[in-house]
Amino acid sequence: MTKMPLTKYPVGTIVRVADINGGQGARSRMLAMGMTPGCPVEILSEGSTGCRVRVRGTEVVLCCGLAEKILAVKSDSTEIKPCSCCPETRAKAS
Repeated sequence: MTKMPLTKYPVGTIVRVADINGGQGARSRMLAMGMTPGCPVEILSEGSTGCRVRVRGTEVVLCCGLAEKILAVKSDSTEIKPCSCCPETRAKAS
C-alpha cells in the first residue's frame, strides 16, 4: 500500500484517509472536520494556496501544509478499512 499526501492525488480522485502526520493540534482539527481513518475524501481542486476537498458531503479548503500531513490511499485499497459511517457513495454531493 502506498500512503501519499492529499496534495499528490489528481483532481477528481476519491481517496480514503489513512493517517494524519501532524501534531496534536493538526490531528484534532482534521478529526473535528470528519477526516477520520477510512473516510472517503474527494479532491476537488488544488493550487499554490491550498487544496479543496469534499469530506462527508462538505467542501473544505486546506492550506498546502495541512493537506501534506493527511496521508491517504486510493479508494479501492483493501488495506485501510472503510469507515462505517460514510459509505463511499456519499463522498460526492448529489
